[in-house]
Amino acid sequence: MTSDHARSRRPGSRLASVLAAALAGCLLVGLLVPAPVAAGDNAAMFYFEPKEVDVESGETVTIDLVASSHGAYGDGVGELSATIAYDPDVFTVTDVEHGPMLAADDGDAAVDGAVEIDDDAGTVTIEQKRTPAGDGATATETAATITLEVAADAEPTTETLEVRDAEMRLVSDAQQSTIEHDGTVHVDGGGESGGDGDDGPDGVTLANEGESDDGAESGDETESNEATDDASGEDSSDDSVPGFTVPSVLVGIGALLWFRSLR
Repeated sequence: MTSDHARSRRPGSRLASVLAAALAGCLLVGLLVPAPVAAGDNAAMFYFEPKEVDVESGETVTIDLVASSHGAYGDGVGELSATIAYDPDVFTVTDVEHGPMLAADDGDAAVDGAVEIDDDAGTVTIEQKRTPAGDGATATETAATITLEVAADAEPTTETLEVRDAEMRLVSDAQQSTIEHDGTVHVDGGGESGGDGDDGPDGVTLANEGESDDGAESGDETESNEATDDASGEDSSDDSVPGFTVPSVLVGIGALLWFRSLR
């Protein structure tokens, strides 16, 4: 009888071993999967300060391009670049000064940068590198200060300063994801801007771009903002943590099978 009883227990023992290995695999997935997801959520940002400005034709205006990053994987930012696009019929870039963003956190660090202005195309490209790289920069600071001259014959208009191809690289050479916010310049009180007023990134309201006399545009913006608020409310009600749902389910299934095998 002892031999028969031992034989009857062997399949259960094998099943328990298999389930134990499966559970260990589930736990390993649960530990590894959230790490890259959390790092991916830590995006850097580029935006203008001030975000909206009024200027008269023939005058100059100075705007800061601000870069913000908390780093990722324990590393700070070692390099950044961005292209600013503007209407060359309205603006001329007269000066670009590198800001202190990449030199943050280290009094011995300096910003080594280059600027390329193409007034025919209406773009200015900024490239910067932290020297020495050290641990990299983690800060919200001015990356560059841009001076624009408004054409003397410019008509009332509302123009967008667009941030393109913004990039941040950590000192480990890993590229950090970025979010770009455009700026708005009202010339002589503003007017009709090019296109349908959708020059900014999707889902981001940057400035009120020229209202019609009957307030129709204002109503449209109010409805758009209300829709955005509703969407934000729905998102905020979801307390789940990205990256943890699947591993949690796998761990739960593994634990259930494990307890069943012990019966």
